[in-house]
Amino acid sequence: MTWGIDFTSRMRSDLVGLEEQASEILTDTLVAGVENGPPRENRRQLRGIEFFEASIAQRYLLGYIVREEPPGVLLLWLRRRPGLVE
Repeated sequence: MTWGIDFTSRMRSDLVGLEEQASEILTDTLVAGVENGPPRENRRQLRGIEFFEASIAQRYLLGYIVREEPPGVLLLWLRRRPGLVE
């Protein structure tokens, strides 16, 4: 089974200007989930919508929703981790 990946407009704009290392880690994370699906850790719920967050390059949080049928992932956002000092 192959999992599809969709991007929100917000996610597309978050990717603009993303540094190369973080971009590579994000790509590796997405490719790793294509066959078996994304990790379902760091579950969150907001207004009845279940989503998950994954740490990317230790500096970003990737928000996404998992869809079972057809199998897919909707990428919501990529934001800097709160409280991160650079």
